[in-house]
Amino acid sequence: MKKVIKKLFEILGYTISKKSDEREVKILSLDEIYSQKIKSSPLIFDIGANNGQSIKRFQKLFDQPVIHAFEPNIREFKKLEKNFSKNNNIQLNNIGIGDKEEIKELNVAAHSENSSFVKPTLNTKWIELRSEQAKIEQSQYILSKEKVKIDTIDNYCLKNKIKHIDILKIDTQLYEDKVLEGCKNIIDNQLVDAIELEIVFSKVYEKYFSFSDIEKYLVPKNYRFSAIQTHNNNLFSGSIFFAVALYLNKKKFNLD
Repeated sequence: MKKVIKKLFEILGYTISKKSDEREVKILSLDEIYSQKIKSSPLIFDIGANNGQSIKRFQKLFDQPVIHAFEPNIREFKKLEKNFSKNNNIQLNNIGIGDKEEIKELNVAAHSENSSFVKPTLNTKWIELRSEQAKIEQSQYILSKEKVKIDTIDNYCLKNKIKHIDILKIDTQLYEDKVLEGCKNIIDNQLVDAIELEIVFSKVYEKYFSFSDIEKYLVPKNYRFSAIQTHNNNLFSGSIFFAVALYLNKKKFNLD
């Protein structure tokens, strides 16, 4: 009967369609959330800046972002200098960020964005694929091991008299927990509005994360898990399972 009625209305020149539900869920990207929640001229910490992908992303998203970028890999840092050193709104730092001041060995990978203070695990689908892409043997995927300077965000903020961060973006290939340990003061005092970080669930490095490994630093300090962007959605297909998670300051954004 429904088909007959629909056909009749079509003959008369009408189209029957389901009324959209105003309560329908709208899928928002992290950048769309930032556009709604973060001011147009934010102070951003880009930890693990690599060759500037996130800097370009934030420049496109905001009118006048002030960005403090941190990259320990000297080769990638030189690319940052070439592309951004003339921008007064960008502060470039050739250091790593962790839980204490020290000199630490960085595993420099054939694909620089995979460089980490944590060693990769051989004989995984991910390292096999990345090695094939680089046209090298798995054992050669780490090109070199370089000693680099490490500092903490708490120290950096103290030295530079920074009392508030709008966005703290962390992409450090399984070193996110150490970065958060070095943020104790600013997190305890809720001096950050938004924390964006990568959580790797696959064991492509010598350790991997669960949400509890990250949330123990954030949830007790009134930061709430607010959004996620997944890359693959399980451990059993694809070469790597990871996600980018967003935690927001509950008081700032009225998330109670």
